[in-house]
Amino acid sequence: MSKLFNSFSIFHLLFLSLIARVVTYYFYGDIILANEWALIIHNYEVTNIFGIHVAVDEHIAETKLAEVGDRVIPSVFMPPLYYYFIFAIKYLTNNAIDVANLIIFFQIIISLISILIFSKILKFLINKNFIIYVVSIFAFFPINVLAASQISSVTLQIFLLINFFYFLFKFNKKNKLVNLILFSFFSGLLILIRGEFFLFYSLTLIYFFFYLKVQLKSFLISVIVSLLIISPYLYRNYELFKTITLTKSFGYNLLKGNTPNLKVDGDALFIETEYPRDNLKIKTDNNYEINLDNFYKSKAIENIKKDTAQYVKFYFIKLLSFTFFDINSKYANYYNLLHIVPKIILSITSLFGAIVSIRRKGVFQYLSFFYFANLMLFSVFFILPRYSLILLPVQLALSIKMIKILRGKLFD
Repeated sequence: MSKLFNSFSIFHLLFLSLIARVVTYYFYGDIILANEWALIIHNYEVTNIFGIHVAVDEHIAETKLAEVGDRVIPSVFMPPLYYYFIFAIKYLTNNAIDVANLIIFFQIIISLISILIFSKILKFLINKNFIIYVVSIFAFFPINVLAASQISSVTLQIFLLINFFYFLFKFNKKNKLVNLILFSFFSGLLILIRGEFFLFYSLTLIYFFFYLKVQLKSFLISVIVSLLIISPYLYRNYELFKTITLTKSFGYNLLKGNTPNLKVDGDALFIETEYPRDNLKIKTDNNYEINLDNFYKSKAIENIKKDTAQYVKFYFIKLLSFTFFDINSKYANYYNLLHIVPKIILSITSLFGAIVSIRRKGVFQYLSFFYFANLMLFSVFFILPRYSLILLPVQLALSIKMIKILRGKLFD
């Protein structure tokens, strides 16, 4: 086996990874643009407004496909980058090729590039002789293979996150302006694909630019570049909603993850049945989604205040579910051995690696902070299976740290 891997190059790995993703797409891939992605793209094409809600009257809006003449309410609920990605593909091909197939094609390419860049990240962390082993785990981790065949933002998010880490580590090692700019560029894009990422970007700045005492000039350059990336969307939102915001879904997500039914993966049905939008009498102006989200936030806080002890206990249940696995998941194939066994093993090794790494300054300590911050933040809301995939590169790196201690042979 060792001789086989020694003759196995990254290009062999990429070729096999391509085959795995194409086969997975053939059997399990999404074949149509659906759900909120279909709505927001269709509604833009009909009305020139990115939105999922169509105003019916002064106080009622429906989530539906708009028709000519309908008034679509501009959306601030979802981060914009993925639907910009979809729209760009449709625009560039002029619908000459089925958009769903083309999205998956690009996602497979992006996934392969992520594998290649992840292998470069590992050069900062481990002996080159062991890189191919770790990259193989990343490349063929079942949920990572499956994700590329689904119309979901997670594959693009992983690609951006890996570039974020790569240029951060390059800048940390070689203090070059180009690495700082690229790190900041990908930081901005990550904020546009996941609004809460500005918290992790802030954590990164605090760690590298204050704790490790990198020059203040570099800190300012990074902030300016990332702001330049997100500023067009901030400006768009200010023009439409008269407020500076990226997204407005905190209230909905908080309520979805903290209903009386106490479901780890959230309970959207509870919101729909308990608070039907037609009865809320929220004015269907541009601020409809903002006011709706504020309503959800008030109800979530009300729930938590009624039985704080129960929701604190539930928070730790979600935290354990995210750290390891959800014992009551309703997602199809969640308990398939190809998914659950690798997930449990990686969860255990990465947790121990994070605990060990947190005591000493350096890249592994930062990754530990990043890992624990994700666990703690998302557990406030609800836990979906794809959240674990977002942390896969970090978990693999932290698992390396544990293996180093157990074997003492992995690093130079």
